[in-house]
Amino acid sequence: MRRYTIFHPLFMSYYSDPLYKDVARNWKGYGLAYLVLLLALCLAPEMVRLQGDISDVLASEAPGFVSQVPVISISKGQVSMDKPSPYFITYPDKSKTFAIIDTSGKYTSLGNDGTAVLLTGTKLLVRRTPDDDVNVFDLAGIDHLIIDQKQVYAWIRLIRDWSAFVLYPVTLLFTFLYQMTQVLLCAAIGTLFAKRFRTDLGYKPLIRLSAVAYTPAMILQALHALLGIGFPYGPSITFLITAGYLYHAVGVVSEKETAEAVKY
Repeated sequence: MRRYTIFHPLFMSYYSDPLYKDVARNWKGYGLAYLVLLLALCLAPEMVRLQGDISDVLASEAPGFVSQVPVISISKGQVSMDKPSPYFITYPDKSKTFAIIDTSGKYTSLGNDGTAVLLTGTKLLVRRTPDDDVNVFDLAGIDHLIIDQKQVYAWIRLIRDWSAFVLYPVTLLFTFLYQMTQVLLCAAIGTLFAKRFRTDLGYKPLIRLSAVAYTPAMILQALHALLGIGFPYGPSITFLITAGYLYHAVGVVSEKETAEAVKY
């Protein structure tokens, strides 16, 4: 039987019976490595789309906030600015306050009015979500820092250019953990398929086959992301597509000349 590399399933998982036989028989130890490769490639278009979305949001929303930023100086943990205190930065539509800069001591905590940021004379308070806890950062460790509109725009450009690169490995990790549970579940269902075909197929080969069977659905999602089209099918349909390919794979592998070699 021809041996296939870890890259072959990206192109052949849609149709190749010999590929599934080779995965079950010879890919010992490569199932999870293939899943990581598959996810890494399929997430790339989504990250490109995400970076474009972030750039669009920053380009449209940032100027309305940045134009209100005063010159803020932090020296040895003490905050000062070139505006009367307290100073309010509102949302561009002026509907409510986004941030308060108060070195006078009038404001010491974030209330329940939806204000996201409070900068006091010595601390920075940030609300992560409207119903979430407030993170408090002590500024005592900052020896010297000047924040003005030019500096804020520099930070925005940094976020715009590098956000996708920072989010990519984190997204890949959590996507892998999620997909791994799906692969294990699919492999468990594969034991029922093995009984249907009256073959004693081991759980480890089923894990490898499940990882490869995910290829068509994952590539389909990646193509949707690349074309900027929402993926309408959801995890349930993705799982059904994968189960269908796994059913076919188990049927192929259960052929007499292959089944005895793939129990482990």
